[in-house]
Amino acid sequence: MSTTESDSVKQVREKIIQLAKEIEEHSRSNMPPDAFFSEFLRRVVGAVGARAGAVWLRNGSAKLNLFTDVNLKTTGFFEKADAPVLNQKLLDEVMSNGQACTHSPNDGSGVQVPTNDLIVLASLQQQKQCVGVVEIFQRVDTPQQARPGFLQFVEQMCGYACRYLDRQASPKPTQESKAKLSDQFEQFLLQLHRSLDVGEVAATAANDGRLLLGCDRLSVAVQYGNKTVIKAISGQDSVHQRANLVKRMCAIANKVIRMREPLTYTGKIDHLPPQITTPLADYIQESGSRMVIVWPLFESDAVIKTDEKGVKRIDKQKKPIGGLIIEQISESQPRPGMQEKVESLSDHISEAMHNSLLHNRLFLLPLWKMLGETFRFLEGRGKLKALATTAAVAAAIAALCFVPWEYRVEGDGRLMPVEQKDIFAPWDGEVVEIAIKGGEKVEEGTVLLRLHNLELQQQRLGAQNTLNEKHATLNSLQGELEEAKKQGSKIDELRLEGKIDATKIEIQGAQKQLKILERRVQNLTVVAPRAGTIATFEVERQLLHRPVKRGELLLEIKDETGPWWLQLEVQEHRMGHLLKAVEAQKGTPLDVEFMLATTPEDRFDGKLRLVETRSNPSTGKDKAIVNVRVDIDKERLPMRRIGAEVRAKINCGQRSLGYVLFGDVVEFVQKYFWL
Repeated sequence: MSTTESDSVKQVREKIIQLAKEIEEHSRSNMPPDAFFSEFLRRVVGAVGARAGAVWLRNGSAKLNLFTDVNLKTTGFFEKADAPVLNQKLLDEVMSNGQACTHSPNDGSGVQVPTNDLIVLASLQQQKQCVGVVEIFQRVDTPQQARPGFLQFVEQMCGYACRYLDRQASPKPTQESKAKLSDQFEQFLLQLHRSLDVGEVAATAANDGRLLLGCDRLSVAVQYGNKTVIKAISGQDSVHQRANLVKRMCAIANKVIRMREPLTYTGKIDHLPPQITTPLADYIQESGSRMVIVWPLFESDAVIKTDEKGVKRIDKQKKPIGGLIIEQISESQPRPGMQEKVESLSDHISEAMHNSLLHNRLFLLPLWKMLGETFRFLEGRGKLKALATTAAVAAAIAALCFVPWEYRVEGDGRLMPVEQKDIFAPWDGEVVEIAIKGGEKVEEGTVLLRLHNLELQQQRLGAQNTLNEKHATLNSLQGELEEAKKQGSKIDELRLEGKIDATKIEIQGAQKQLKILERRVQNLTVVAPRAGTIATFEVERQLLHRPVKRGELLLEIKDETGPWWLQLEVQEHRMGHLLKAVEAQKGTPLDVEFMLATTPEDRFDGKLRLVETRSNPSTGKDKAIVNVRVDIDKERLPMRRIGAEVRAKINCGQRSLGYVLFGDVVEFVQKYFWL
């Protein structure tokens, strides 16, 4: 294709895209139907280069009537007597099934068409009911391979027309509905500003705001530094932060909040910046939403007093404090008036959220609230105030000193099968074949992978050649011995017999060397030493065509059918409490409570089984750790996953409440001040 032809094709494509954008813009306007469909049909016909087009709509009855057309007269439609009847059959077919289709005189389907053209038909729907048909009259000589593209384009443009019809069918606001909306908005504001708790403000904004906006789901995100937390989701009493939906919602909300600009997704992502595309696509795949608006929330304007004007707002960039995530499941376009409502609601939600965040930043806020209520009660009661203060202090000290409480040592670790086997490289070499995948179950003797060692192969070949040479030497000496016997030379016989004995010894050594090398070569084919599950992730990516050293860890095999335990890491400075508790129990295992990262809402029990006798350096931490093992009942675990993260607490007996709460402070003073 020449440069001129390429530029021409590019111009045609850009013109079609521009016409499609104009149709989409018109679908959002408030144009009257006759003007809209006239402009709509003119652009569709122009975009596909058709001869003519028509829009058929129901006019208060079941019959379709011609609403508007472009060059329909030039097709000879009105000159053929049977054209209206044939055309009505085509229209009825589309109205009955709602499916777009094409027909032509030479397509071999047997369907009669009203004119000698390629007919492209697509339905118009209003509130999911067929109310009309768009009919395009294309040239009959249109190539067969181009017809699906025309059909797809016309069907897509009809989608914009359907959105226009839906907007036209939506009820117009009346004085009564406006008054009702005003009352709902006022009640929303009262509920929103009634509390200074961040969670309550977010829950009110999510649940009541969803009703005002008319969306399917409204979520509220709060920004803490660089971290975004979903505080409330409409229709949910609590938010599970580890859920995939919430994690992906946090990711897209964080990106948009940091961009400081609203994001609207209506089915297309090609116009969005690249840093938004990936997290948005992940969230859409997880949530199934067809329309998403992420609207950043900013802190309120600060005010300062001046001598002349009384109050003056500080002119500085507002700090983002969170965002609203508005979603529609069934519709890809925002409902009428939603954008204006979001702008109005976001200001009030920002104000309430900012006030609650400022309020909750107060240090020890619950304590100050309790003290405030107490002091308010004691106002004007001097003696009672002194007595209450003394009693409260004495009670607190007594509780800290004498109230027993369970002292528990915490440890982090993983859930693992007890029976496991590590596979190491038997010799230096390159991994040339991998016969298994991560997570695959294998039996004992199953081939796992193969190594190739060129040097070892050369050594085996050299040993084989040496053995062959020794055999050849032996045969030669035996021949010379026979000749010496025939000649009766005793001296030569004795000399040759000595050489033969020495050669036989050398052959035995060469055979042993060859067997050793063959065994090493055979060991390059690594097999499973026991049945189990391959616990190594992405085996092929990590090992294939990679050089390895002898003794290097290649694979891990773990038996999921056998017993399981917890492999925990306990910080070394906690081991004194743990060892004292073990000694005090006199052989009875300590109780352990733990939770899995996969099900953080559940708690499980176990028994301390083993404490290692040495400390180990901790990965990524300065402090040393001690490994401990905890027996568990695997049948009580709903989801067993090799290597699942675990957080456990080991019961180490009872200590005073004060030591449980402030034991770290006591140990710090003892450690660094030698008290």
